[in-house]
Amino acid sequence: MEDNYIARMRAKVGHEGMIFNSAFGVLWNEKHDAILLEKRGDSKVGYGFPGGFLEYGESPMQAVVREFKEETNLDVEVVRMLGMATHVNPKNSWGDEQETISMGFEVKLVDGQSADQLKADGDETLAVSFVPVNPRPTMFVPAAQNTLERILTINEENEQPWLREPAKK
Repeated sequence: MEDNYIARMRAKVGHEGMIFNSAFGVLWNEKHDAILLEKRGDSKVGYGFPGGFLEYGESPMQAVVREFKEETNLDVEVVRMLGMATHVNPKNSWGDEQETISMGFEVKLVDGQSADQLKADGDETLAVSFVPVNPRPTMFVPAAQNTLERILTINEENEQPWLREPAKK
């Protein structure tokens, strides 16, 4: 794990449960029938949304803009909030307990940008492309699949953001 905010905090608290915030973006193609998804470096199956964890002092909107640039080489701006989800993971890929509060935003290309400038970073993001939404693409984890379904139904029907909580035990 690189020396980022999460790595610095983990060095202080070990594997104990922590809460982190993340932000992701949804960029539609011009026909509004495909969204930009990434093949992630940490998963061999399915797609993910461009996005990632917030750094200390960074807003969710700033984080999604930064992550989009890092992972796709595209400059975007936030259009609206799509929703918020929480997910508890008793053992993440580093062996730590983690709860993630994830905020999703619809984004658009900044004036002067073109999808022709699309380029994966080759590290976190192995490939990035506009993926048709029908049939539904397979996402890399069930929580992301659930989020995709909400984006393609609830967000297409109205402007209200959704909230997704983990199932009660």
